[in-house]
Formats: sequence, structure tokens, C-alpha cells
Amino acid sequence: MDANVAIVGYAKMLPLFDRTLTLAVLEPMGRISGETTVADQSYNQDANGFGDPMVEVGYNLIGPKAIKNLPDIMRYEPKLSLDLIVDVAFPVGEYDSSQPLNLGQNRWYGRVGAPTIWQIGPWVPGRRTTLEVQPSVWAFTDNNDYVGQTLSTDPMFELEAHLTRDFTEHFWGSLDATWFAGGKSTVAGVPGDSLNNIGVGFTLGYQINDNISLTAGYMATVNDSQPTDLRMDGFRISLTYGWHKIVEGQKRLKSEE
Repeated sequence: MDANVAIVGYAKMLPLFDRTLTLAVLEPMGRISGETTVADQSYNQDANGFGDPMVEVGYNLIGPKAIKNLPDIMRYEPKLSLDLIVDVAFPVGEYDSSQPLNLGQNRWYGRVGAPTIWQIGPWVPGRRTTLEVQPSVWAFTDNNDYVGQTLSTDPMFELEAHLTRDFTEHFWGSLDATWFAGGKSTVAGVPGDSLNNIGVGFTLGYQINDNISLTAGYMATVNDSQPTDLRMDGFRISLTYGWHKIVEGQKRLKSEE
């Protein structure tokens, strides 16, 4: 399967009980194409349009208190930070029940995760090092109209890990790894195989200015030597624009210096 997908998102951070609450919404769109076999029938298809929108709620449990002013920014250090996130995808994306390949999944799905950041060494721009780990569990309801069959999927465990390092004050990189386990799918009572896949890659990021950052990364599976193993690779580019009255106030202070 080949996929060219863009994801547009908006996130808002709010203080709640001196901790940071994050609310986000993500909308995928694009084109996918591929070949698959369902119930002994082969399909060679493509789909395009909008996928299922996803809403995410995150809350910091351990770590620095919510940033409320400029002194909080100056004193900020993650040290050990632990969040709880919950994602839910709404089954309203484009879906054609006559074909197995779709951007929308025609079912509810989501995850519960615990992203953790561990600061290694001093928190000085250009010298920062972190270890970031995110375990999460994905759950799926049944799709009762999957090419005239019922598709069910077991829960899937995902573990992400990133070792990041600043090269300069505005340029950083990371070594990335991901492990997928579980997620066995069953179509019309016929079970498939559970996942047990490891992917490795890298990411490079650049802070263009106080508001805009750009990252690019590549990841590929490594334990995929057998004919039936999942083989996957992907290239990702992310452009983030952020603004806040504190950031804008900090920019004004710099311009007056």
C-alpha cells in the first residue's frame, strides 16, 4: 500500500489546577492505493478524500507546573515529565463499503497513552538532551460493513522512543524507534496474524523563528525478512506554527533590547 496523507491539526494548551491541559483536533486527508485480498478475492484500488477526524485530550501529571508568565518560561525545565493522553477518532471519514481500502475506517477507535520526557543533563539551548518514551494502547470497535463482512481488531500496543539532542540553539535531531504488538484482525471469523514489528529511524528539526518550526523524519521496519512480515517505511514532514501572548511578549522584549 502507498499513502500520501496530510494531517492538519490545531492544539490549545490551558492551565488546569497548575498543570497543563492540552486539547487538540486532527484531520487526515490525502490518497492511498494498494492491493489486498479479502475472502479469497483480490482488490486493486485507491481512495482519496478525508479520513476520520481525531480529538485528543492530554493532561500533565508529573513535571513542571503550567507556564503562565515570562518568569515561568525562563525557569522551565522538564526534568521528569509524565502526561496522560486520550485520543478518539470519529467514524465520519469517507468510506465505501464495497472496497476494503478507505481513508475512513467506519468504526470508532482510539488510544490511551502516557508520553514521558526525561531530561538528561543541563536544559541549555544548544546543549539539551532528552529521552522521550510513549507507551500507548489502541482499541477498535467492529466494522460491520467491511466488503459485506465484519472486521474486528484486537487491541494493539505501541511503544515509541526518541533520544533527542540539540546540535545548535535552533537545530536538533533524534534517533527514533517504534514497536507494535497485537492488533490481530479477523474478517468474517477468519483471523489474521498479530503484529510484532519494530521500526527505527531518525528526525531532524529546525526552529525557524519563535513561532515556526520544521521537522523531517524517516522510519522503516527492521524485523521484516520473512515473506509474511509487515514491511513498512515512511517519510514525514511537519510544519508547526505556534502563538501565545507570552511568546509575543517575549518577542517584544527582545526587540527592545
